[in-house]
Amino acid sequence: MKRTLIIPALVIASSCMLWGCKSKNKVDISSEHTTAAETMAPSTTAATEAPTEEEASQEADKGSDSSQSGIASSLATYKENNVSIEYPVLSGSGDMTAVNDLLKNNALSVIKAYGADEAKDTLNIKCKVMSISNRRLTAVYTGDLSSSGAAHPVSIYYTNTVDLDKAEDVGLSTYADPYTMAGYVMSEDCKFAGVDSELEAALKEYKNSQSIDYFHTLFKEADFPLKGDTFPEAFSYEKQGEIYISFSVPHALGDYAVVVFSPDTK
Repeated sequence: MKRTLIIPALVIASSCMLWGCKSKNKVDISSEHTTAAETMAPSTTAATEAPTEEEASQEADKGSDSSQSGIASSLATYKENNVSIEYPVLSGSGDMTAVNDLLKNNALSVIKAYGADEAKDTLNIKCKVMSISNRRLTAVYTGDLSSSGAAHPVSIYYTNTVDLDKAEDVGLSTYADPYTMAGYVMSEDCKFAGVDSELEAALKEYKNSQSIDYFHTLFKEADFPLKGDTFPEAFSYEKQGEIYISFSVPHALGDYAVVVFSPDTK
């Protein structure tokens, strides 16, 4: 099922003029913001150093630091016609079948979620493993979909954090309160990752046209597991105490935006 997003006409119009259509503990800042990716071809062997780039770089990281966790990570690629989706494959610490199945299924769910026709459309998704330990793995997926007959490609972003012991998805509410994060996004303290000042201004204009209740609803439904056939319009992950949250924006603003909350953000 394709995602839908209701965009205020005034915001879209002003945006198109600008862009021409293209930690481990729960954080609580409520006192600060109360209003406010079937052919499987492993592409790499495990790397020996953890990635240090921000997820906004949108580059695929070919492994992660497993020296302390005892878990090796590589990437496999699903290919069908013009569809290519990378996803992590883990090994080295017991039976990882359930975890690997979960990671693959989640990565490939983007095909159905965006209504991609594997015979006609072009879908390219890269995966970057942001962090891995004995307890959790976090992967970020970025790419684009060019649908047959569509005027322009759609930029795609989603994340997946998995509890390795339970082989279960970990969502935003595990490490942050959705309402508190909604308040942060609506506040003047809100920071966007990987954008220049001009785009940031347009993104702030867009998010300010929404409400705290809108973002609260979005963030309550963030992340895997899927709720029915609906792909979340918000995704998140935590790294070194910082929380990254994506949400849908008009195509003129890039299709998605990522905000970053730091415990130092006030």
